[in-house]
Amino acid sequence: MAAVVAGGFVASRRTPESQLGAAAPLVAPVQTPSPVRFTGPAVVPIDARKLPVGAAPHPTYLRDRTVYGGAGTPVRVPGRLEIDAVGRLHDAVLTVQLKTVRDPALVILDASGKQIEQVPGVDSVVTSTDGQAAAYASGGRYAPEEHVGGTVYYRRSATGPVKRLAQPRVHDVRVLAVTNDTVYFRSSDDLTGPWNFYRWQVDQPTPIRISTVRSPIAVSGDGTLVAGLASQNDSGMCTTLMTATTGTQRWRSCQYQLTRFSPGNTFTIGIPAGSDPYGDLENAALDPETGNQLRKWTGPSLRDARPEDGDHVVLAWHDKPEPGSRSALVRCTVSSGKCELAAPPASGTLLLGS
Repeated sequence: MAAVVAGGFVASRRTPESQLGAAAPLVAPVQTPSPVRFTGPAVVPIDARKLPVGAAPHPTYLRDRTVYGGAGTPVRVPGRLEIDAVGRLHDAVLTVQLKTVRDPALVILDASGKQIEQVPGVDSVVTSTDGQAAAYASGGRYAPEEHVGGTVYYRRSATGPVKRLAQPRVHDVRVLAVTNDTVYFRSSDDLTGPWNFYRWQVDQPTPIRISTVRSPIAVSGDGTLVAGLASQNDSGMCTTLMTATTGTQRWRSCQYQLTRFSPGNTFTIGIPAGSDPYGDLENAALDPETGNQLRKWTGPSLRDARPEDGDHVVLAWHDKPEPGSRSALVRCTVSSGKCELAAPPASGTLLLGS
């Protein structure tokens, strides 16, 4: 791993040893991309209880019923309903909450935690990399099996106008990414078929289907790359990385399933193809150009990860792979392999946002 150069990998805007205890800025300053020399071990074991304390994490996250990160101050989510997903639009908070497993709703809160709006049926939400746009959809994974149809929504502010795109004859609608005025989402024609991939320019009445992309699971923040499920093997599904506009395949991995892309597409997060609901023993950063592994992290239970910028990732670390475990957020630098504590170990809910 040492002395390797990753094509297009952006130099870090800070190291884990700097700005300790300071909140990360919402958007990293623009820098000229330059090659990065990788140092340290290829595989990095993580024990959050032994790490130095670093800066507060930039990505939005939920600890118990309080939303942190992104823009604005922490926001307490009122009530007792289960929170399934969170995101931040400017300083407002978007939460998917479950009355029952078949009765989700999007609840939008202002910076003080006061409810602005509730949208029944919404079960997926994404926000843009800069926190300036949000998209959400109904008719997805919490809809009854016999349910047909859904709606895709787009907005630029928590109180401003909302654009809606009805999808009346499809199943399993899910938003994947939003950037500027474009929403990427998926749906299927029937209950057993693969997911279709769509790009919706929000000033247009209909979306564009990109037929060369099948079963998309993740889209980069700028909308240029898409990961799709390709084929089944003994461990799980293989994943292909493609150019979103054309569906041209760059590479395929049967070891990892791709979940997230960093700003600038300097790396993509991979989890084991046969991922476990109580976490994985490893997560990896992969080069989007080649598929080569840039760094791998291991732990007793790694349940989610979000790229923080072009050289940092925040991982949800748990001390054991079972309910009731203690959890923490750990920031690791891809190029150096060094890690620090971003949110201390505690019991209770820990959920990374969109």
